[in-house]
Amino acid sequence: MQTTRWDEGDPRRLFPGLDDPSVLLPPLRAAADALRTFAERFGGAWQLTWDEVPLGPSALSGYAEGPGPWCEAELWAPRDPVGWAPLPGPPWELGVRVCVRCAEPDDCGAHYVHELEERSFDDPVAAVTALGAGVRWALERVLAEPPGAWARHARH
Repeated sequence: MQTTRWDEGDPRRLFPGLDDPSVLLPPLRAAADALRTFAERFGGAWQLTWDEVPLGPSALSGYAEGPGPWCEAELWAPRDPVGWAPLPGPPWELGVRVCVRCAEPDDCGAHYVHELEERSFDDPVAAVTALGAGVRWALERVLAEPPGAWARHARH
């Protein structure tokens, strides 16, 4: 998969009907700021990228991580139900999750702790705005629990 930083890519690759890509700059900045805030709160890293597979653009995705919980956020292009190839949107599907690393001896990867209900969007501005709002929701969920509480989510 090829990734391009959110501020270096062409949004029309994921949103082909978008006449003026500059309309996405405010919600893209807000989404990047939300991811940065999440990561800085926990001393971790973050990124927001345009993702492309060999068959075409697949998502706008981001993460913010720290030593405990982290956030995953994606805005997916529609997919061909048979070949799973990305298709031009709309609709675009939003997914946002709060995760922790498994603490069991046989590490199974990530445990999803909170998940925002998936939603579909027909409008690119509304979709990217919802991505930023979803990351802010994830940070609120994380801050609502005491720091030590995250360890219990890392066990089966």
